[in-house]
Amino acid sequence: MKAKLAPRLRMALMLVCATALFSATFASIPAVQDKPQSKDSAPKISEGEQQAIGKINAASGVAEKLKASAEYLKKYGKSPNRPRLAGFIADEIWKVADSAQRIALIENFTKTFNQPDEADLIKPALIDAYLNANKLDEAINEAGKFLEKNPEHVVVLTQMAWAGANQAQRQVQAGQAMPAQALLQRTSQAGEKAVEIMEADRKPGGMDATYWNNYRNSWLPRLYQAQGVILYFSNDRVAAKDKLEKSAGLDPYDAPTLLMITSIVTDEYNQVAQKYQAEKKQPLLDQAMLKMDELIDYLARTAAATEGNAQYQAISGQIMETLKSYYSFRREGKTDGLKELVQKYKRP
Repeated sequence: MKAKLAPRLRMALMLVCATALFSATFASIPAVQDKPQSKDSAPKISEGEQQAIGKINAASGVAEKLKASAEYLKKYGKSPNRPRLAGFIADEIWKVADSAQRIALIENFTKTFNQPDEADLIKPALIDAYLNANKLDEAINEAGKFLEKNPEHVVVLTQMAWAGANQAQRQVQAGQAMPAQALLQRTSQAGEKAVEIMEADRKPGGMDATYWNNYRNSWLPRLYQAQGVILYFSNDRVAAKDKLEKSAGLDPYDAPTLLMITSIVTDEYNQVAQKYQAEKKQPLLDQAMLKMDELIDYLARTAAATEGNAQYQAISGQIMETLKSYYSFRREGKTDGLKELVQKYKRP
């Protein structure tokens, strides 16, 4: 009976698990979108205020819009349109990709829009910029303070969870120790809270329903993945597998998630197989065969997800060869139906 995964594939799986998990970045998390006001509900404004707002809209670039906003606030700082303007400028800052530029714009924003609630509008964008600039301590510090006031802000909770998993992956990749337990605990708790909100479909107030649905569907599997990553690199493979399987249940075509699950199931199979070889007991053999069937299934899913993907070119062939070996072992040397099994797991 086969006892161990081929060494080359085992090493390749571990390499992918350590380096290829986080292709997504926080740039894909936009600001919370306010529901647009109808023309009937929009506050009535004077001709002078209309012209000032027109000047903001016509300004080229966020920096110029901020300057025009400062001029607007000197005259119309108490206008009921101020919250909408602050939200508009905050959203424009979110669109700035360069982290250093965005941080500078946020500093300017907080000087211009200096009301407490206005500062909260821009904090998620600041946290995002810190994370993308690899300033984890600053990001976690700002997120912690923000969540004290806004404990169910799902965007910031998601940012924290993703940051913790990303940092764990980076440090393992660099051959360093795992991040401090306190950091992992804080980010894990943030992930649990974000998952709770999304699973309960608790749409944040002020967020458009369609936007919330898209955000939730996109990030829920990634939050489960982030939780699985932290547990995986903390050597809690049982809990990691549970989280990763939930991620795969929501996004069945994500190659990094499937690669990690395959690595975990491989370890599970090898442990049972080795125990059987030492004790030669029938219940252990039965257990090993069931675990091999599970491994075959995940190898097929992983083969489907990695085949034709340039990012996984080096490992895809090895996965397929290993799948053939196990598949044929369970079918008296035959591979009939193998192509159909892999095809079943292809993205439609």
